[in-house]
Amino acid sequence: MDKKALLTKLIIDDTLTQHRIPVHEELVIALYEDAEIAQHIDFIIDKINAKTAEKITPQDKVQPILLLLPPARDLTTEETSLPEDSPLKPGQIPTQASPMPTEKPIIQRPTAKITLSNAKVGTAFNSTLNIELNTLEIAEIEAVDFPEEFGITFDHESCCLVGMPTKSGNFTLVVHWSVNTIRYHNEVLLIINPDPRSLWQINEPPADSLYPKAHIDSKLILEENIRIAGASRRGRSHEHAGTFRDDDFYIHHDNQSQWNILIVADGAGSARYSREGSRIAINTVSHYLKSQLSVENEAFKPHIETIHQWNDNNAINQAGKYFAQCFHNAAQLAVNNLKNEAIRINEPVKSFSTTLLATVSLRINDELFAASFWMGDGAIAAYGPEGKVRVLGIPDSGEYAGQTRFLDDSAINDAEFNLRIMIGKWKEISHLILMTDGVSDPVFETDNGLQNPDKWAALINEISPCLANPENADKALAEWLNFFSAGNHDDRTLVVAW
Repeated sequence: MDKKALLTKLIIDDTLTQHRIPVHEELVIALYEDAEIAQHIDFIIDKINAKTAEKITPQDKVQPILLLLPPARDLTTEETSLPEDSPLKPGQIPTQASPMPTEKPIIQRPTAKITLSNAKVGTAFNSTLNIELNTLEIAEIEAVDFPEEFGITFDHESCCLVGMPTKSGNFTLVVHWSVNTIRYHNEVLLIINPDPRSLWQINEPPADSLYPKAHIDSKLILEENIRIAGASRRGRSHEHAGTFRDDDFYIHHDNQSQWNILIVADGAGSARYSREGSRIAINTVSHYLKSQLSVENEAFKPHIETIHQWNDNNAINQAGKYFAQCFHNAAQLAVNNLKNEAIRINEPVKSFSTTLLATVSLRINDELFAASFWMGDGAIAAYGPEGKVRVLGIPDSGEYAGQTRFLDDSAINDAEFNLRIMIGKWKEISHLILMTDGVSDPVFETDNGLQNPDKWAALINEISPCLANPENADKALAEWLNFFSAGNHDDRTLVVAW
């Protein structure tokens, strides 16, 4: 074997041994035949030749350099010449690769993914604790450590977290689990959201505010065969912001003519003085309608007979035109008064924007006649018999939530104004109801929901306990209006004749 082949062999053998690289024939051949390794070997030999030519004496030259190197070995057949435990001396080269030490296998910890639902304070919680392992094995949950008591415990039998959360916040739980008798633990975050009702503040408006209005108002008319209750209360959004109620309402029964007047109005939330706008509209319209329904009004007397007989279509149409004119005049007077107030305090009239829903009704034996006017959102309906409803108008809904139509000149001068008026006479009407959108939105959700008799039946069932004791019906309705509905925090006004 020439000196280059020997040097190549020694370097390769030593490298494989030092790095404990398993030796096999294909690898050794590939290393010997590698051109880049051969170039490096040539470089080393050239360096050695150059250095030895400089340092050795003539006497030294008589001894071949190969005598300094151990004889070549056959890796496949040669036995080691040193005892197995004999340490190498300086200058010695190992004759064969040391055996690879035997290591104990490393057990990899399974990766666990733990899922858990969020909880909410005051709401019953029951969430399965799921563990998914990357090994696809089934983990057994043994226990759960809680950092503190907040109303939730671990039910081992169902493998669920259960209870009624009492605190809100982010809590780190320690889940102890096992697989194949080996125990592990992981931390998991439990999020308990606060009860939305606890986040609302109750603040008072500034004491020097213009147009103060009571936060809660209720009225009751209780006479022979006449029961009308109305209630209105400030919404949570206004409570939180420390502003006044924008809604208003009016109920009236004329003992001489037996006519009833029911009105609700919702001041625009974006309008600075809409609370006064709703009050002005209510007062103006109610005053005008009382005068037109009076027994002393000669122009109205012919229509009284039509309403009682209700068998002449031409006469009915004439009665419809009369009420359309009444509502148009009342609305025009209301807009004029809104303008006058805006001028008085030097404010844009839009600062007083309001909706207006009005109904006049008359009980005739077992029948109910009603004429309605509808400007804006909210609802008017005659309910009865059970499971049947007649919605007395069409709500003005916009392209986005909260958008509607308000009482103004453009609405009054609209060529289709009379479409806002509806008259009718029906038997077995148990409830005549008016409400602002603070009630209709959470109860009916959409305009299509207003046509759903089941939703009306559900509403009647909810308010029936309030009406069961007529002497206290208005106060009971005011309390009922305080119901909580996520996302619905507007003023609420409801008027019921039953």
